[in-house]
Amino acid sequence: MYKYLAAATVMAAAFIAAQPAAANSTFPYTCSNIGFAYSNNAATLVAMCLQANGEPHATSLTLMGISNQNGHLTQGSGASTFQQSCGSIKIETSGPVVTLTAYCRTSAGASTATSLSLNNIGNNNGNLVQQ
Repeated sequence: MYKYLAAATVMAAAFIAAQPAAANSTFPYTCSNIGFAYSNNAATLVAMCLQANGEPHATSLTLMGISNQNGHLTQGSGASTFQQSCGSIKIETSGPVVTLTAYCRTSAGASTATSLSLNNIGNNNGNLVQQ
């Protein structure tokens, strides 16, 4: 019995270790016209997503907790502030990999290219949702 318990424990530990900290986003498979927009000064991800019945639905998701830290996009909590010091903001997709890209100011006043993966975003019946 202990032999089976030990084997199960090793297999469970290997499975947990193999899991990524953040999953890729799944919405690009059922959404199009994916991009960045401002909505009442908030940074938003916008897209046209299919509902369960196959009908397209315009949707958006407020991007939360993203800031510019000396020219680098970082994920934190609270409202996003990066849009106040970054320009040329774009959302790029490659399969399930979704990336926010921008040129952001450094403390020295220069601009630098930076990017941040947008993970765990899905399509729930035509609406973008954080999973």
